[in-house]
Amino acid sequence: MPASDVVPHSKIDLDMEEIVSAVGNNDITEAIRIYTSGGGGKCSATDIQTTVTTDSCYGHTTADSKGNSVKGSGDVRTIKGFATSGEAKMTKWTTYPVYKAYYNDFNYADTFIVNAATHTNANGDDDQFRQQMIKKGAAYMAVWMYVLHEFEDAIADCTTGDVTANDDSVHAWDEGWAFYAGSAVGTDGADSGDLLYGLANSRCKNFGTCASGATGLANANSKALAAAIAGRDDITTAKCTGGVAQLKILTEQMTIPLVQGTLKYAWEADPAMTGSACAGQSGTFDASCSKAWAEGWTFAAAILPQLNACSAAAAKTVKDNLDASLAAPMKDGLAAVKTAIEGCYGSMGITCPEVGEYQSSGVVFSGMAKCTDPVASSDSASAPALALGAAAAAAGALLL
Repeated sequence: MPASDVVPHSKIDLDMEEIVSAVGNNDITEAIRIYTSGGGGKCSATDIQTTVTTDSCYGHTTADSKGNSVKGSGDVRTIKGFATSGEAKMTKWTTYPVYKAYYNDFNYADTFIVNAATHTNANGDDDQFRQQMIKKGAAYMAVWMYVLHEFEDAIADCTTGDVTANDDSVHAWDEGWAFYAGSAVGTDGADSGDLLYGLANSRCKNFGTCASGATGLANANSKALAAAIAGRDDITTAKCTGGVAQLKILTEQMTIPLVQGTLKYAWEADPAMTGSACAGQSGTFDASCSKAWAEGWTFAAAILPQLNACSAAAAKTVKDNLDASLAAPMKDGLAAVKTAIEGCYGSMGITCPEVGEYQSSGVVFSGMAKCTDPVASSDSASAPALALGAAAAAAGALLL
């Protein structure tokens, strides 16, 4: 239960639902319009006659969006707004600077999504690349980072004792969870929806990390929800350091489905893997293979900054095998990509059992067995979940 009203905020997932529908119809123009201006249809001739100044259609035209997630001011909340707010809002936070440093772009998520609309691949299905990169980039790059921003904003307000900022500290924290879960999940969480909560529930079925293996609530969601509740209570009682501890847990649990997505689609995009979407393909790649490749690339793009902060070599391996601009996917093979990612679990604060193993009906796919966490020596300090260091600053050029 949030301590403040964040129902309007949670409706940003309806924009994602519309984006998913638009790309499903291969209407890239409409998908980008919703991403940029918001969903909910456009203002009608009657709507724009309103005299209510806080109505989303007040002072607008029939070319403007009514919006699904509308602010108290009447302004329409958009996913593009999330993707382009980093420079103004997030430069002092924990995770955003790692991503900005890697991409050397304050608006890296927006750049990825906008460029995806016109992306071409000489040997793959362009439509599949554009569809997957837009919808997954919007949810798992733009919304993902904005969720963390809200949690960090709450901690900052709490720490400075400025309870009036952003209405109050706990309101910002509540917004973080609203943007994580969305409105479609309902009060019991039975419907997964189209945001991060839904992603975790989808990937846990693939990796056996749901409450009952391949069924039930994702373990990542259970842990994230517990952290969100504890953080809400800490912030409410001005225990700001408690919020910091819960933020670390939330960041880690939100990273797990991104890692699972990267691993799943690395397997599917590997032509050497029997039964994969790209099995036996070379030269040109069909729609099914292109879809898997595009999904693998987008999930990879969402974790590359964290991998690079751990190991520039690991990030390069993943990029060199899944980048959408390549002539072919997975040139080094699944094992190389899987090893590179797994070697950074400690840096990302996650474990092999939390990620699980890619499977179907309890049968683990070839090469996708669960890894084993290294045993730390007694005199070695554990690495921070996200370390800003030389590796983070040694980022390459924009990926698209």
